[in-house]
Amino acid sequence: MNHVVIGIPTYKRPQMLKKLILSIFSCEVKLNLVKSIDVVIVDNDAERTAEKVTQDLISECPDKFSLNYFNCPNKGLAHVRNEILDRALELSPDLIALIDDDEYPATNWISELVDILYANDADIVLGPNKPVFEKEVHPNFAHLFDTIEFANNTQVDFVKTNNLIIRAEFIIKHKLRFDSRFNQTGGEDTYFGVEAVNSGARIFWAQNAVVYETIPAKRASLNWLVKRAYRGATTYTYILKLEKEILRLVKKVIVSLIYLLVGTLSMPLIFFPIKNRYWGLLKICNSFGGFAGLFNKRYKEYS
Repeated sequence: MNHVVIGIPTYKRPQMLKKLILSIFSCEVKLNLVKSIDVVIVDNDAERTAEKVTQDLISECPDKFSLNYFNCPNKGLAHVRNEILDRALELSPDLIALIDDDEYPATNWISELVDILYANDADIVLGPNKPVFEKEVHPNFAHLFDTIEFANNTQVDFVKTNNLIIRAEFIIKHKLRFDSRFNQTGGEDTYFGVEAVNSGARIFWAQNAVVYETIPAKRASLNWLVKRAYRGATTYTYILKLEKEILRLVKKVIVSLIYLLVGTLSMPLIFFPIKNRYWGLLKICNSFGGFAGLFNKRYKEYS
């Protein structure tokens, strides 16, 4: 049986964090696979806005659960995720699960992750993130927030840290940490995945280990999607440069040129109320982001 640590980075989202913690407490635990669960909250806010919520919920821990609060005032995405790994490893876990503070899991979440990990002798297992909008969004717009999914037990070659479980021994053996160059831009989880793959990680998909991501009204906007398309492309190109992937970098430049051309030709679609009306605009933003990353011009969304 396994000792599991669930790590949660948080920053000024106390109500969302409360919902997440209570959802974790409601998760089913297969006693033949999991003997105990430590929930580790790492607050990246120097004002410790998550501390009271966490302390108030300690008394509500079910059997086999414990809740731990830590503060990491050194702001940055890599900083807070590395603090989670450090604090988690101090608890001598077998497995470390990661989930973000704007999410909440289905009741079978942790059991499904552990099941798929052992069924495939995996080092890392990922699951899907399904968007939940705070306010109703038109289906022609909502689909732009859909995330990638695979069949159960599919082997994949990437990592995302908003729904993941990883063997602690794999982290220790390969000295995996999040790269501080991504503190303000995002993409720290993508590069963590690149380093995990380079270390030989066996990564599988658990389609039934669902978490739900809350999309606030201010994020359910074209402005946010434009920035996401641009930032994602800058990050991807920047990582190719770090890894000296010259051929893939050349391919990205060519693809960016194609996106710019095809996206420009598709711009008239924006005036029609159809599902793919913003396709051209987002491809243009991806193109610009690809070129920006080529010259180390990175969008600091989290500064």
